Amino acid sequence: MTKLTPRNIDHVVLPVPSLKVARQRLTALGFTVAPDARHKFGSENACVFFENGTFIEPIAIGHRETVEAAIDKGNPFLRRDMAYRFRNGDDGFTYLVFGEPDPRKERKNIKKAGWQTGKLVTVRRPGVAVKVAMGIDERSPDFACFLCERPDGPPTFPSELTKHANGATGITRVTLCEQLPEDFQYYLQTMSGQREIRSHSFGMEFTLPNGKVSALNSAGLKQHYGVDAATERGMKAVAFDVLVKDQAKVADQLSDAGIETRKVGQRLIVDPASGQGAMIAFVEG
Repeated sequence: MTKLTPRNIDHVVLPVPSLKVARQRLTALGFTVAPDARHKFGSENACVFFENGTFIEPIAIGHRETVEAAIDKGNPFLRRDMAYRFRNGDDGFTYLVFGEPDPRKERKNIKKAGWQTGKLVTVRRPGVAVKVAMGIDERSPDFACFLCERPDGPPTFPSELTKHANGATGITRVTLCEQLPEDFQYYLQTMSGQREIRSHSFGMEFTLPNGKVSALNSAGLKQHYGVDAATERGMKAVAFDVLVKDQAKVADQLSDAGIETRKVGQRLIVDPASGQGAMIAFVEG
């Protein structure tokens, strides 16, 4: 394995049926949602940005013909997105993204480590042009990680977009699930840049500069999130934790909005719904 440097959690990617559906759902959860933005290759997003430089990216198919043309040209990001939608529908949690100063260089290291990458992709939309490098473990058709170009560290977003009615300040943990998480240790080390792991009876945990990544087995998912894991093999992304200032206030806000929650340990959990393809756990801190 090449020399590793721990990377920041950058963002999570959630396929959604439309940006309208995602906006309605995320707004109901108390988030401020940025204006719609379209990528040059036909997908579109309406992100939720946080103070700590992380963000949620709901992604929809903006112009199908443009997306299909990009797939024909070898865009691995869109190819896997469309394959996920074919197998699972239009709501989900497909990608965990890490910040990286030089994705072009690291793409070579990903290939050297034995993972597939596909072509280097430049994500372009008005005011934005960043390179992303995929890392694909073919044992997990519904989940992958990629590196997003961040030459100056975590991004800084406009303050008006990082003020949320629920008091959220950032993603602090992403939770993955697999029956034998240790089978994916080397893949997650390569992509996160974190060689050091904490192993326990429920799986593994990686500590990164701005948060944690947990890879849990079925017992761990039941213990920490109160749900049963899928029985088929392959890593899946299932949840992310969002730090809030006042969990009780969030619980009241969600109740007023007619959104059901569950309390598991210190987590206030909202189960997936259309426009929100992952469990979101609000944690106080």
